[in-house]
Amino acid sequence: MFLNIYLCMLTVVIGTSASSLNNRLEIPHPREVINPDVQAFLDGLSSEKWQELVSSGLDSINRQKRLEENLLSSEITVQNGSLSHVQLLDTLPNRASNEDSEIALKILKSSLFVYNTQCLPHDIGGEECRAYLENKPLPEGSVLRSECLKLLKSKREGHHAFRRLLDPHYKNGLYETFTEDHLPAPWSISVALYEPDNIQKAKQARYHADGNLNLGIAQWAQFVEHDLSKPVSQSMSNGAPIECCNRDQNKLQPRHNHPACAPIISQASGRYGRANCLNYVRSALAVADCNFGGAEQLNQATGYLDLSQLYGFTPAAERKMRAFVRGNLKSTSNGAHLNDLLPMTADTDYKEHSFCAWGASANATCFAAGDSRVNSNPYSILVYTIFMRNHNRLAAELMERYPSWSDEKLFQSAKAVNVDIYRRVIMREWLPEVLGTQLTSEVLATHQPSSRQSAIEISNEFGVAASRFYFSMLPNELHNLAKNDDDNYVRNTVTPTVPTDLFVLKDQIYRPRIQYTAKKLDQILHSVLNQRALKMDSSYAGGVVWHENTKPGHADILAFDIQRGRDHGLQPYYKYLEVCSQIGPVTGWSDFEKFIPKNALDKMKSIYASWTDVDLIVGGIAERTVNGTVGATFGCILSEQFAKVHQRHLQEPDLPPWSASLLEDYRYMNGSKLLCLNSELRTTPQNIFQLPSASNQLIDCDNVV
Repeated sequence: MFLNIYLCMLTVVIGTSASSLNNRLEIPHPREVINPDVQAFLDGLSSEKWQELVSSGLDSINRQKRLEENLLSSEITVQNGSLSHVQLLDTLPNRASNEDSEIALKILKSSLFVYNTQCLPHDIGGEECRAYLENKPLPEGSVLRSECLKLLKSKREGHHAFRRLLDPHYKNGLYETFTEDHLPAPWSISVALYEPDNIQKAKQARYHADGNLNLGIAQWAQFVEHDLSKPVSQSMSNGAPIECCNRDQNKLQPRHNHPACAPIISQASGRYGRANCLNYVRSALAVADCNFGGAEQLNQATGYLDLSQLYGFTPAAERKMRAFVRGNLKSTSNGAHLNDLLPMTADTDYKEHSFCAWGASANATCFAAGDSRVNSNPYSILVYTIFMRNHNRLAAELMERYPSWSDEKLFQSAKAVNVDIYRRVIMREWLPEVLGTQLTSEVLATHQPSSRQSAIEISNEFGVAASRFYFSMLPNELHNLAKNDDDNYVRNTVTPTVPTDLFVLKDQIYRPRIQYTAKKLDQILHSVLNQRALKMDSSYAGGVVWHENTKPGHADILAFDIQRGRDHGLQPYYKYLEVCSQIGPVTGWSDFEKFIPKNALDKMKSIYASWTDVDLIVGGIAERTVNGTVGATFGCILSEQFAKVHQRHLQEPDLPPWSASLLEDYRYMNGSKLLCLNSELRTTPQNIFQLPSASNQLIDCDNVV
């Protein structure tokens, strides 16, 4: 069940040959060794006993449903427009994910009952118990086994289990997380790592001397994450969202705690203060096979670079985004292709609360796309808009060339070309800026798999840690870098006399307040291309973390990511450092010094009681960058994943002749041409992820055809 690679894992580092990279991708993980006495004892349980254990596990599900009825009658659920609503939109499950998770939860509850009644009383440890259960099929003839087999035989569109690079790290080996009695609280870690914005700006001024990445690097990182990874929260049995905090952002009374709750709690201020609370609901579970075993989390995304965040993760979601006229996607048309905006939720079959946290405000701007995260911030809205426009531009070109083509053929052809352009920008232009050119070339080394593999899924380590590196690079504000605020968007190397901001990030997260127009999006795009990204480090801008000792006004993304890493059972940072850096066993803080700057390491020592406790996301974002944007450990995890994504692209079935020839017709497209053809910008830099410079000159958009 678990992809336990350990030292055989893909340890991608600079200088590794492409051939050895290919070999490691094919290495099977070793099996757990189970004590013969443990094997004999559990094998000795009768089939009737296993049926009984499953029934007892399912009884706990029924008790949970009665609790949920009480919570709903007490109106303890996520309210539209609340802070918890904002967080829900980041992890919003669809109906199919809820159905998957419900069956997986039944399997987990049954497994936990085996652990508590058979393993614990006989001194069988959680990891060894889990190792046995992973190979123990659900009882023949049980309803649960029938439900599980039916699910696995169905067409599971975009929801599979995250795979694991290392074995899960749980207190009981199966699902119980390590909490504040063992580890520092996630919110306290975020607060301790935070540096006031003026100090961060001073640090960035020093970095600016040689930093050449613009904000596009972070913007597109988020877009890629939306495509490949979407862990979603558990829901109540009727689909209602779970709330773990009261409406004053304080802890709920114990009788109102849902079993899936793991709220993020701050320390109470003062003698009579109350601890603040941010909602965190444990991630939905996935069915990996029809055996007993520990928790596996569900990825609602497709795990494939296919623009599913724009088009939808399922055919049903895609239909909601289609206009069914001339092969187009829905849009908010403003008279010309370059003025079109994303469709509003009011113009789709979606409800308002599925995309924005405006509450009852009916007239607020709220865009729709294939993913609930489209309105997460203006950077996100912009790149979704670019690819929506590009699809409709392609459909119009194809209709002119092939007037007899049906809407279906136009749509599928435009989508195929749009996805191909997107993939090439990501793999050939964005990825080298993240990993460096050498490591990217190894990722793109041609693989020749011996046989077609099943869906290659996304690793937990990528999905909930390494892919989130970009949050460290986002500033609080996007400056308006249009010179004198006119329409001649040329590079302005001099800070305006009276600098203005296009938006403040914390004000826009799932609550679009900007008056969105085509001109406003052009202003945002121009400024993204000309504003430096922050350097990745362990201190996030105040707009995405809550560092004040007051009732929170917005969520804390770093605390959320730390909590989710523990929820998903990620191993501590040092475990990944060992397998990624090939330095041998880590034995103390001193082994971190080669990878983490002294000031960051000193903070960690003051936060964590032991070097063995450092969370993966905390260690990963603190590392010195290596020939790209990220450090050695995140570079290892990212390259391992993108090598598999690239391999899956090579395993695609042969395209129909008309599709293959179309893709060839659009091979001239790159990132700068994509932006030119889908905006009113006069110029774009040749490399859209670097600031314009003598070595990255501007191209004239009027000459792009």
